[in-house]
Amino acid sequence: MSRFRLPRLGQAGAHAAEPWCARRSVGTLLAGRRLVAALVVLTVATNASAVAAVVVRQGSHAAAASASANLAPLPPASADPVGPLQAPVALNTPHPLYTPHLPKHGRHLVTATLLITRSVPLGHHAVRRLKRLSGVHKIQMLVAGHARVEGHRAFVLGVDPTTFRPWTPPLTADSNPLWSSIASGDLAASFDMGQNANLPLGGTVPVANSSDVAPMRIGAFASVGMAGVDAVISGKRALQIGMAPRTGVLISAPKADPLQLRRDALHILGRAAHAELLREVIITRDAGEFLTRLQIANFLRAAESRVGLPYVWGAAGPASFDCSGFVQWAFAYAGVRMPRVSEEQWLTGPHIPYADARPGDLLFWHYDPTDPTDIDHVGIYVGNGEMVVAPHTGEYVRYEPVPFSNFAGVVRVDPVLGGELS
Repeated sequence: MSRFRLPRLGQAGAHAAEPWCARRSVGTLLAGRRLVAALVVLTVATNASAVAAVVVRQGSHAAAASASANLAPLPPASADPVGPLQAPVALNTPHPLYTPHLPKHGRHLVTATLLITRSVPLGHHAVRRLKRLSGVHKIQMLVAGHARVEGHRAFVLGVDPTTFRPWTPPLTADSNPLWSSIASGDLAASFDMGQNANLPLGGTVPVANSSDVAPMRIGAFASVGMAGVDAVISGKRALQIGMAPRTGVLISAPKADPLQLRRDALHILGRAAHAELLREVIITRDAGEFLTRLQIANFLRAAESRVGLPYVWGAAGPASFDCSGFVQWAFAYAGVRMPRVSEEQWLTGPHIPYADARPGDLLFWHYDPTDPTDIDHVGIYVGNGEMVVAPHTGEYVRYEPVPFSNFAGVVRVDPVLGGELS
């Protein structure tokens, strides 16, 4: 039996001077999640460090048409330990409309364990059964589902800002302007979607679910660290565009075994539900044999067959891909189930030193300029210092040398764990 300790992503910050992959042994798996505060709109320097905060112009949506007049360069970010921001614009002249009090230092904040989403509403009986699961301390109902944001397919959460806010990390929870923006009807897009879908920060875009369409202003780029969540809006706005109520639930169970809790929750809700781990776990089980040589050969052959096809944000093949969709498609060709997004793929096996990487291993990067621990890019190692990857918007699937700027580490995929998390 092998015992794996699965650390939090946030632990990397304490060792920023050394490569992440060099600090993790082959026996170390990361199978947890945390909520990440990565608010990209404005950098506010305090003494020798910097924190990210959202500053937005509040008011009626009629004023959004002239929002471009309120765009201004960000101040220099030389004090920011992760370097200057890559999106140097912000809506200035803040006017908070929504400022509920939250205590400092995380008092009264809620530890999130699972995010569960389903395509159909959760019945009251199912919710009562979830509440009765061993270790469950608190739950939070959400609106969850897919919508089109300026034509791009996105997974959206509709929330009550007052009750959802304590489930986020302190930096996010403390940002009154962010929650003001959402409460007033704006959309907060993830950093990844904002960049790769070329969303206009401060601009108004159509947001649609089925045949219902509503214009919404992009009030912020805010990465909340929930894998696969592309945007957050208020629950009222979500219902306005036809999203179904009670299609998501957050569960807090700080003392429960997260993997067992996940299995129990999925047993209640059925195959239509998806459960995302949001905190660290400890796994005790047989180590497994990882990928066989035949699986690796088929996986790499499938990846090579897609070279030259275009990168499209949110695409998962067979004719276009984003980075994690490319990985998932190639693994599926080899008969291996994998999660859909790079944050989840980062959790699917032991983290190993780059010097020990072999063809078929996955390589990861973090490019969010306000959060150096958030995973948002993945490629496939093919040997001899090269990888095959779906790079970014405007490019094509290709072979290229492995870059080490913002490098997060290497994962050797355990197909058993990949299948369990998919």
